[in-house]
Amino acid sequence: MFHPWSLVIPLLILLPNLLFFKFEPRNMPSEKNSNLFFTIAEGIGRFGVILVPLFFTIHLQETYEIIALMGMILSLLLYYFGWGRYFRNDREYKLLYSPILGILVPLAISPIVYFLCASVVLHSVYMLIFSVIMAVGHIPSSIREWERSGIM
Repeated sequence: MFHPWSLVIPLLILLPNLLFFKFEPRNMPSEKNSNLFFTIAEGIGRFGVILVPLFFTIHLQETYEIIALMGMILSLLLYYFGWGRYFRNDREYKLLYSPILGILVPLAISPIVYFLCASVVLHSVYMLIFSVIMAVGHIPSSIREWERSGIM
């Protein structure tokens, strides 16, 4: 069954990314240091976390579902804070990977936590699997970019 309201879940993460394509970062390194395995895993995961919510309904009756929703909200706030910091500071490339509150690559970690919590709210093992696949690609790629940009 198709559940269009569940599309809100990936849409909230995608919004800042749409602005990113219009307003590219400043001082971005000329060559990207990508790994094919990580790129493929991230792509498969991203495809899944966008598509899967369309087929599951949001559940918010049980305590664990409410706790998962709070996890989604907190990780989304961290994600928006990171994007806000990036846009407020002239779209400096290194800010896409700089730690926030001691969290390494927060713009990679926070959407993964968000989607993992969403798998609980949606009661979807598929969302869980695609979130883990995305994490396998997205987090190591972001850590490599963080190291490469010399932020440490």
